[in-house]
Amino acid sequence: MSSPQLMKPDYRRAEHEAIRLLNESGIFEPPVNPVQIAHTIGVSVNFVNFSGESEGVAGLYDPAKNVIYVNQGEAGVRQTFTIAHELGHKVLHEEWAKSEAYKVLWRDPTRQAKDRWEQEANAFAANLLMPRQMVDSYREYPISVVAKIFAVSKDVAGFRMKYLYGI
Repeated sequence: MSSPQLMKPDYRRAEHEAIRLLNESGIFEPPVNPVQIAHTIGVSVNFVNFSGESEGVAGLYDPAKNVIYVNQGEAGVRQTFTIAHELGHKVLHEEWAKSEAYKVLWRDPTRQAKDRWEQEANAFAANLLMPRQMVDSYREYPISVVAKIFAVSKDVAGFRMKYLYGI
């Protein structure tokens, strides 16, 4: 068996788990509130100030306390994605999150890890916040409108629309 670091991201599982969580939470219309979903599965969400060396942290999941910590200095749409991303770690990678290998989510893209766990958590977040079955109804709308409907950034909406429809 190959080492976990060499395994490719399982995007299908990330999508499946995000959709399962949406269905279990009874969320079928945008916008998706990841804080509500976190509470549904017993995860607390705390908005905190990161300072010093941690100032650039967007968020992290603490499996020992079952808490997601989110940088309260971030824009609301960034916080939304961070919470969804950290929920991805809870749902997909809880054992990994308990290990020394776990990394926090930095807001600076140049500091973000590109490993399979981070890619899967990003895919989970995208599928949780903008699942295809919800986005299909808004396919013809401008990206800026889609971003507002789904309460995500224009960048997230643009990446998601490009991924789903090549737009």
